Amino acid sequence: MGELTIKMPEHEPDVKAFEPYQLGDYTVTQPLTTNKSGFSKWGFCTKDCIEYFVKEFLTPVYPVESIKLDPDLRERKIKQCIEWYEEKKRVYNAIVAAQSGNLVVPVAFFKRNSHFYLVTQKVVDSAMDFALLSKTDMKHKMIIMKVLADSFSMLADHHVVHADVKPDNLLIKQTNSNFYTMKVIDFDGSYLESEPPPPDDIQGDPVYYAPETFLYIAEEPVTLTSKVDVFAMGLIFHQLLVGELPHFEDEYDYFYEAVLNDSPIQLHESLTPRFRLLISRMLEKNVEKRFSMRAVLKFLDGCSDGFFNSESSKSTKPSIIETHDEKAAKPQTRWIVADDFD
Repeated sequence: MGELTIKMPEHEPDVKAFEPYQLGDYTVTQPLTTNKSGFSKWGFCTKDCIEYFVKEFLTPVYPVESIKLDPDLRERKIKQCIEWYEEKKRVYNAIVAAQSGNLVVPVAFFKRNSHFYLVTQKVVDSAMDFALLSKTDMKHKMIIMKVLADSFSMLADHHVVHADVKPDNLLIKQTNSNFYTMKVIDFDGSYLESEPPPPDDIQGDPVYYAPETFLYIAEEPVTLTSKVDVFAMGLIFHQLLVGELPHFEDEYDYFYEAVLNDSPIQLHESLTPRFRLLISRMLEKNVEKRFSMRAVLKFLDGCSDGFFNSESSKSTKPSIIETHDEKAAKPQTRWIVADDFD
């Protein structure tokens, strides 16, 4: 038998190296990716030596002149793009107005050629690790809960529904002084209470859906409010306090199913009576009876190490807003949104 030989190519095929390119005032520094993002491509860009996060929306696509389309179809697509753009602007303006230091808000929103782009602050914190955080002392847990309640109270005050509250969108970092800071990210699915999206366009993780979210998707006559986020945050608080989600009967797949069928949600036995009361009110089926996020913050203001403190009646800000131990200068940015297209 002859000797097996493998013929190697004389040279590797040429692979074109990525070249940074401009998006208006921003320089894209690496290829944009769809990793973990089904509705957009994302990456990083720089401006004035500061690095930012950039997102390219995959839809809608603006019909540029180089694409041949029927005039009526082109006009309809342009109208759809303008309506989408204006709606996004209203949401982003409200989010920026709600900024309290822990929301990763838009820095710029614009169109270049056929796509729309959103630029935000770059954050490098990690998603919440409940196995780790549940073992921290109550002082740290209280700070985390109050920061989250404060951030979402500000959104609710401006009638913004985040609509995709889940651990991946709540970034956390331990500071040099051993406290924790939070960042709320990803407002892709967010909307104003007065302008909810069509049922087919509702985003989010079904694990954290409020009952009314499911009913809305099923085209039942319900109203979506910021209390959608309160329900999800009730589940998050339970995970933070005990390291796991509550439990429900095995016949259900999601919390909203159990709640809609009046099946009890089983809270962890280690919860103190006050936190049991808090989370129960956050997971209330009846939206009118469910705590608002402002009520959650007020409740937490009256708590100390898991026990109710009747002497604490004044509403106070969380003791950690932004990262207070980082002495490096932070870029000061302002919200830039184009009034017209390029």
